[in-house]
Amino acid sequence: MWRKALAPILGATASVLLGIDQTGAAENFNVKTLVPTFGGATSVGANVSTILALRLWTTLRPRPNPNPNNLFFGVGQIEWSERVIEDSPDAALQVANETRSHLALWGSVEEYGRGVVVTASLAVPTGQAVLRARQTWTVTVQDIRLELGVPNSSYQFSPLVLTSDVVAKYSRPNQVRICQNKDPNCNGPALRAPFRAIKLEGDFILVRQPNGSIGWAPLPNLSEAQGEVVDFTAALISYLRGDFEQAESYFSKVRDSNAESLVRNDASLLGGISRFRRGQGIDALRTAQRQNRYSRYGVQALVMADIAAAAAVDSSESRAPHLKEAGELIASYRHLFDPGDRWLADVDRSLRILN
Repeated sequence: MWRKALAPILGATASVLLGIDQTGAAENFNVKTLVPTFGGATSVGANVSTILALRLWTTLRPRPNPNPNNLFFGVGQIEWSERVIEDSPDAALQVANETRSHLALWGSVEEYGRGVVVTASLAVPTGQAVLRARQTWTVTVQDIRLELGVPNSSYQFSPLVLTSDVVAKYSRPNQVRICQNKDPNCNGPALRAPFRAIKLEGDFILVRQPNGSIGWAPLPNLSEAQGEVVDFTAALISYLRGDFEQAESYFSKVRDSNAESLVRNDASLLGGISRFRRGQGIDALRTAQRQNRYSRYGVQALVMADIAAAAAVDSSESRAPHLKEAGELIASYRHLFDPGDRWLADVDRSLRILN
């Protein structure tokens, strides 16, 4: 149930930007993820959303290591806001579009017995061209552009059931604290906004406070379900940034977990696309499509991979297996598309050209 939320966020009056510092590009955030305050009657939601935002920040790598191909994935941003998204996924998508965010991770806290349950959801807006561009995979055949975005516009993750000790620790405002040493039971001053994350070491993050002081904040594992929330969101952030190696790694964790069906199925398909787009072959995508035989998106992804693979080689003999597979998929699944579907018409044209 979607409920109106009331919690403040650690005394913040605006938002906190957690970005990757790059010389000359520190404010050029080209993938932005909004993490509003999680709603609820206590401060647990505010503190949980803080921890999740910091955990996501730790995944924003600018380059792989090692980096023989001199790749650069741009600059990432986690915007952590006091604003609470109310009521529904549609409201989350609206706020994400208003803030020109590529993603929005939002949620709420519900009391359950002596503990609480945190429901986290992810919104993936497509209302603006600048957002759609990051989501789109394009395959070109002569003057034809085949395009494929992401499978869904919203996801709901498995509930985070918080243990009594976590609830006790984070049920009051400002319970994310910092210390000079990496102490899991840190009882130092409260983390104040706006702050800047500096680096991660293990389960601790080094942050700079508004007064310039520096200290370590612990990043606890809230529950097993936190892994699903962070891994899938981090995977999608990586995918949008073109970091397909990291995207595949995180999507694979979700695929192999006990995640809900929609999240796991989409993780399997996007992991296969990530692997193909970084030049590691088509087999993982074939496996993902066969495990999701009723997914139109899975058909589109595998057909585009086959067309891309066929277009990349000159030999008709090498093209033949890919064109055969793509043609058979379209013949078998044509009923999933509207008669005037533009993507389907462009696929038909591309196959005629390549044959």
